[in-house]
Amino acid sequence: MKKIIQLIIIVIFGTFLGYQLALNKTQLINFSKKIVKISERYYYFGLNKIGLRDLKKTIDKTKIITHDENEYKEVKGNSFTVRFSKIKSYPGRTATVFMAKIDSNNIDYDIFTQDGFIIKKDIISEINYPSFFYSSTGIRSIFSVDNDYFALGGFSTPTCKYASLFRLKDSKNVLKSKCLPDPKKVDFDGLGGAYVKKNESILITIGTPVHYSEEISQLAQSVDSIFGKIISINKNSLRNYQTGDIDYDIYTMGHRNPQGLVKFENSIFSLEHGPQGGDELNKIVEGRNYGWPITSLGTRYNDGKSYPKTFSNESYQEPFYAFLPAVAPSALNVCPNNLSNYYKPYKCLMGLSLRERSILIFILDKDKSKVIIFEKINLGGRLRHFGTDKKGELFVDNENYFYISMDRDGLYKIKFDNFR
Repeated sequence: MKKIIQLIIIVIFGTFLGYQLALNKTQLINFSKKIVKISERYYYFGLNKIGLRDLKKTIDKTKIITHDENEYKEVKGNSFTVRFSKIKSYPGRTATVFMAKIDSNNIDYDIFTQDGFIIKKDIISEINYPSFFYSSTGIRSIFSVDNDYFALGGFSTPTCKYASLFRLKDSKNVLKSKCLPDPKKVDFDGLGGAYVKKNESILITIGTPVHYSEEISQLAQSVDSIFGKIISINKNSLRNYQTGDIDYDIYTMGHRNPQGLVKFENSIFSLEHGPQGGDELNKIVEGRNYGWPITSLGTRYNDGKSYPKTFSNESYQEPFYAFLPAVAPSALNVCPNNLSNYYKPYKCLMGLSLRERSILIFILDKDKSKVIIFEKINLGGRLRHFGTDKKGELFVDNENYFYISMDRDGLYKIKFDNFR
């Protein structure tokens, strides 16, 4: 009997000890996982603080989906219907979307993402940066000259934050800015990156890459800085580039963050982020100063105070049209022919909005001297870019569809229809 009692005690003790070991093992494993997670968090935090991102770029390929079924949605404008359908899903935000016709029934597209990927219909490749150090917003814009692609991006080393225009085929810096002051406040979302092509040159917008910093904003008024400018670069200089910084001219200055630029007949227009309010549609005139950060119709982020209204002294070009409240504009282009024809003899431009999630339609008088109608068409997503051909012109297919990208969503085909 005594032995039986001892055996029972041993079994109970052994069971309890085994349970405790198992429990401690689970706790030990959970503790180890927590340590790894914390270490990983500090690893990425450390990389971010010195400007170095994870060197292995990744993209979730399961989120890249081609949509063959045309499931259309419709929203109503004042005088027409807007019909749209998603044709491609992908993660991230676009830097540029190039479109081309294959034949009468098929189109091709190259989607360049801000985090450095190129998405074709069934192929994914990477952009090779000229440095291991780059910003979280990465590439802001891609354009082509003949068969060469060039990219504008923001870069952050442990000692310097700067912008670079570089050639994709060999990752050579074509134009590299000086280090930005006030580095803790740099925000490359404000770098601009819109462009238009003229006969012998290309115009590129380079914004002041900041949410709020007086020191960085003042670069828009310095002729020694590329920031806050629309610059002009000769195409032959890009074609024949070998080494060093390429020559450029300051076309206009005093810009905050122009993300849209379009050549419309004999005029050029830009669409630009203001500060707190005061987003602008501007008519671009070579040699003019557009006033940032000296004057604006918006207000200051830090204290909400107004800027001086000094456009009237003719030192600065006043906005062609200003938004109050802000709409966070992105791309700008001409309207497709069916919408332009509907509004003749008036002139038609359209932009995209991030905050308002809308197509922005501007109807100008026939002399392009003022906006007489403004309409927003809400599509429910942050609209980033128009699909363009390699000339930078709006791509419209045989059925009058044009194409736009939505942040972290996909590529959509859009058509104005059922005009009343």
